[in-house]
Amino acid sequence: MITSAVNSTTPANTLKTKKSELKTEDFIKMMITQLQTQDPMEPAKNEELLAQMSQIGQLQTSTAMQETMKGLVLQNQIGSAGNLIGKTIEGLDAENENVKGVVNSIRVEGDSVQLELDNGKSLALGRVTKIAPTTIPTTTN
Repeated sequence: MITSAVNSTTPANTLKTKKSELKTEDFIKMMITQLQTQDPMEPAKNEELLAQMSQIGQLQTSTAMQETMKGLVLQNQIGSAGNLIGKTIEGLDAENENVKGVVNSIRVEGDSVQLELDNGKSLALGRVTKIAPTTIPTTTN
């Protein structure tokens, strides 16, 4: 009878995964494997199974909350970027070059909000270093 799969330990560095990579399906597969390889003379207790089911629920709730928060952050960034339309901004582009211009529009790329400038360049919202009102030239008659 094989029980080493349940009772063995694995060094922490071999189990490194991103939090987002561990999905509910993976958790259920691990639980099923544990049940299949358990010692029939010492089966898992009901409390342990209930605790694991509770963990699955917590994982699902946490994942849903994380997705909701990402959406809220993006909506907040879109609102902030929208308030910059018509304003002069300065910042550093992806190559760390200074960029200056008037914001004409905004564009969303994945989780990033880009500011489209009057000079044809774009700048990520998070890379803005200065915001100023745009001065409108006045004409004298």
